[in-house]
Amino acid sequence: MMKTPISTIFLAFSFCSFLSAQPAAPDFTVTDSQGQAHHLYADYLNQNKTVVLELFFTYCPPCNSIAPLVEPLYQSWGGGSAEVEFISLSIKNDDTSTDVAIFKANYGHTFPGVGADGGSLPACLPYQNGTYGLFFGTPTFVVIAPDGSVNFDPRGPNQSATIDSVDVAIAATGAARPPVAFTVGGSVNTPQGDPINGVAVNLLEISGSTGTSGPTGQYSFNTQLEYDQLYTLQAQKTGGSRNGVSTHDLLLISRHILGVAPFNNPLQVIASDANRDSKVTTLDLIYLRRLILGIDTELNGQESWIFINPDYQFQNPADPFPEAYSGDAGKVFFSVQGYAPSNWIGLKIGDVNDSADGSQ
Repeated sequence: MMKTPISTIFLAFSFCSFLSAQPAAPDFTVTDSQGQAHHLYADYLNQNKTVVLELFFTYCPPCNSIAPLVEPLYQSWGGGSAEVEFISLSIKNDDTSTDVAIFKANYGHTFPGVGADGGSLPACLPYQNGTYGLFFGTPTFVVIAPDGSVNFDPRGPNQSATIDSVDVAIAATGAARPPVAFTVGGSVNTPQGDPINGVAVNLLEISGSTGTSGPTGQYSFNTQLEYDQLYTLQAQKTGGSRNGVSTHDLLLISRHILGVAPFNNPLQVIASDANRDSKVTTLDLIYLRRLILGIDTELNGQESWIFINPDYQFQNPADPFPEAYSGDAGKVFFSVQGYAPSNWIGLKIGDVNDSADGSQ
């Protein structure tokens, strides 16, 4: 059996004892670069808010380097309007409120920043003198929970990792990340790139969050989203079953069935399934012919349009139906953190030569 050295046990015990012996964050009152006073306990901790301190100075190269990443983190926690507040404190006595205001403006910081003339130096001192751990220089973040407990210097091997560590430390205080006001949008087009009007794009996780495409194929809608959740979009358009369906389509589908000129594009295969039985047969030709002759005005059991995520790669292009009907081909997944415009390709069922009029 491997024995643990006594020195290791002692160091681990000493470290745990150090953590448990840490005092609560000392109170402070500072005045920010805009002349607003901030009381750590009265204004924040006693109001059940978590406070993130950034110890920095305005001409510190690493502080300037990480600065563009701090504001997005601040906004993701509500920009001061929810359960978290950020305050930057300069550690240099030659950093004035004017200097801090210029620094904030340069990087778009909206959280309070405090210079030496606003009382930043005594507020910083407890986090520089070893009370909470070794101070390795700026920038150093300090996360203070509403009960006054301190998570000192959460950091990572690079700037992005440090921001992630601060994010985790904030969450560990029990703070709730608020929903984010968000605009979802994109375009809907035929396989040839023509816009499709009147397509409803629905956010499945939030009832009533829907946008409808206009004449240019563009759609957008505003909603409130959770920062860390994965969301799903689906698109739908009803009516106009006859639109774009012609005898030319019947000829092309027949040649596919006979193997004379099989489709090598999964989108054409999907558009050929007139009765949604997940295969292309002469029965589809019968249904489409009845549509052309005016015997039927809509397809039996099939949507008039199917919408596909243009970035989706079919695993089985020869049999795309499971992926299109019940898989992920007909969905767009996104999150607030990794959002890109959500676009769609619209397939008019029965129209394999892409002649449908997207304005109808």
